[in-house]
Amino acid sequence: MAVNAGARLTEAAVGVALAAEPLLRRARPDIARAVAARRRATAELAAWGRGREPGPLVWLHGASAGELLGAAPTIRALRGSRFGSPGGSRFGSPGGARARLVVTHGSPSGRAALAWLDPDHAGPPPLDRARDCDAVFAAVRPGLLLFAKLDVWPGLVAAAARAGVPAALINGTVRDASRRSGALARRLFRASYARLEAVGAASPEDARRLEALGVWPDALAVTGDAAFDLALERADRARTDGAAVSFRAALGAAAGAALRLVAGSTWPADERALLNAAAAVRRGGGRGWQLVIAPHEPTAAHVDALVASCTARGERVIRWSTIGGAAAGPDASVIVFDEVGRLAELYAAGDAAYVGGGLGGTGLHNVLEPAAAGLPVVFGPRHDRADARALAAAGGGLVSPAGALADTLTGLAHPPRRRRHARAARAFVEAGAGAAARTVDLLRPLWPS
Repeated sequence: MAVNAGARLTEAAVGVALAAEPLLRRARPDIARAVAARRRATAELAAWGRGREPGPLVWLHGASAGELLGAAPTIRALRGSRFGSPGGSRFGSPGGARARLVVTHGSPSGRAALAWLDPDHAGPPPLDRARDCDAVFAAVRPGLLLFAKLDVWPGLVAAAARAGVPAALINGTVRDASRRSGALARRLFRASYARLEAVGAASPEDARRLEALGVWPDALAVTGDAAFDLALERADRARTDGAAVSFRAALGAAAGAALRLVAGSTWPADERALLNAAAAVRRGGGRGWQLVIAPHEPTAAHVDALVASCTARGERVIRWSTIGGAAAGPDASVIVFDEVGRLAELYAAGDAAYVGGGLGGTGLHNVLEPAAAGLPVVFGPRHDRADARALAAAGGGLVSPAGALADTLTGLAHPPRRRRHARAARAFVEAGAGAAARTVDLLRPLWPS
């Protein structure tokens, strides 16, 4: 068995971080908090594991909310599927009980996905060193370790191998600029990828990149990305349960029959560009746009700064949290949406969508949710997301630098053009659905009969 150089490296890094913790508390309190949370996680996971009832358990790890949400359809199908012979018990459990689920996430934003996953325990992962990971595996006793989309942690993979627990990667993606694709990183992490017993790649290109990272061809299959399944489910639920209608009523009618652009997961660069573009469209005499801006981080400081910027520009701005049961009214040109976890429903109340992160170095966010809602999706050009490139190629996405946003919005004001992009966006997501079922089939042999 190859030496897991990546596990040795991450264990050494943990040692350095722990030794430097007093300094980090002063210089980088965010890193110090993360280290402390992961140190507590070892004890919390082990205590929960020692007290849990016997039965099958899946451990899912993802970097943040996006990766975990994309895993939700597979997890739900996995926990409810029947393995082995027809009529056999659910997920290998002798009594047919639903498999338990532990979810760990590298970022606090991962908590936003928990409502869709319904875990029995959730929190940060243990420190990526042997003694912490081994203690957790011994107490929790998982039957399967799953990584979602991007994050394959060498320490967890090595501990799973020592415990005899199969490890797999679902919705597997290797982005263009991934640091793991470099020659040194490939040497360091090759043993970790080689120990994965099943890998579901999001696309043929991802499969080729994963094989180059060390995944064995026999373990690899192109299953697609179950984020498509979830996007359709959330969009359709927003329609059927009336969320879209209630959002439209609460947001009110846009002034002067303006169209509504829902801008999701925005950063300051996106917000400046959107406000400039909307003002330019109005000055040019074109059909106006009401902006509903949902910042990626709707902290009080960010929302206050955005509202102040809108006011200084002469925009008629209102905060979503102040609307209550009343409609925003026709006079609001900008509505700042200061709530989290409701973007899928909010998109369903729009005429077009803008997705943030593509104008700076923060990374483009989820383009599938607005596409599944049947909206044309506008985003910036600076990103490494294959799904966004494919959406644009299919005609459902429009790539727009900051300086071209006004022209893009002017073009989308024409109903035939807007409807054409909207149909293409929805069709793109529908064509990508079905990954959850294919992924369950891939994982089936890993679960003991």
